[in-house]
Amino acid sequence: MKPRRAFTLIEVTLAVALLGVVGTGIMTFLSAFASGSQSRVRVSDPALEATLAMRRLNAIAPDFRTVLAANKTCAVLWLSDRVPSRTVHLSELGCLRVDTKHGELLLETIDESALIADRSLETEFAAGDDFLSAIASARTAGLLRTRVLAEGLDCASFSAASARSCVVLEVGAAGATSGVVLSPARPEEPLR
Repeated sequence: MKPRRAFTLIEVTLAVALLGVVGTGIMTFLSAFASGSQSRVRVSDPALEATLAMRRLNAIAPDFRTVLAANKTCAVLWLSDRVPSRTVHLSELGCLRVDTKHGELLLETIDESALIADRSLETEFAAGDDFLSAIASARTAGLLRTRVLAEGLDCASFSAASARSCVVLEVGAAGATSGVVLSPARPEEPLR
């Protein structure tokens, strides 16, 4: 019968040291992950966040035509001429809206499934129609789909720009503010 071999003091010490190094690495990783997710909630550069929001808008609505109406908290956009008529239809509207409660900039568009389910919802607008009220009615009726374009904002607002089809989006975060002009690549006014 062979005698049993026990661990030496050096082997035990090395095993404990190795476990300590691995444990420290895991704790460091978890700490960095937690602080990274917390810092994403806080925006440190409003200019960067505003630029990213406009890039996200451009990716979602590359054929953005013009700004139809705006107030301090929202801007109604003619996103595209999906119904080829050069007039504005409900399915072509989008609304950039500031959610001050959550510190977010949102893009609201008409939910396609609601329009498919009830084709009578598709409306053609005239030039003098109140687009802000139309979007508010669609929001109340639950017809809007919402996407977040920017988050972690302390404040955001829209104001008139020098060009008629543009507005200025002013974003504030971490004590700094930045403005970006929201304008279509090729502005186009509806015929009516």
